[in-house]
Amino acid sequence: MRRILLALLFAGLLPALANAAPFLAWDPVTTGMDGEPLGAGQEVTSYRIYKCGPSASGSCAAPDRVLIGTIQAPAVEFDLAGQSVPQAFAVTAVNVVGESPDSLKYKVTPPDVPKNLHLP
Repeated sequence: MRRILLALLFAGLLPALANAAPFLAWDPVTTGMDGEPLGAGQEVTSYRIYKCGPSASGSCAAPDRVLIGTIQAPAVEFDLAGQSVPQAFAVTAVNVVGESPDSLKYKVTPPDVPKNLHLP
């Protein structure tokens, strides 16, 4: 059986609308870990989104992560509404064979404070 290659290339956060939470987005996974297209019946069925633990470096591996959502393929974005920031997230792909390794972590941070305030 083929394992899933998680070649998630994060499209990054989509621009946040006023008072709207950002979305985490990625490219659909269509190949196995061998780089070959997934065979019939082995297509990705869902993606799992994890909130990574407090460590700033290293992987987003158990037990240092929390599952915050699962979406059904072919959807490839997740609404981060209600998630605290700064925070790092990772995504896995799931098919009948199992769950892929984690994607690279993607850290979401709010903007820095305005600097050099002055009167015009």
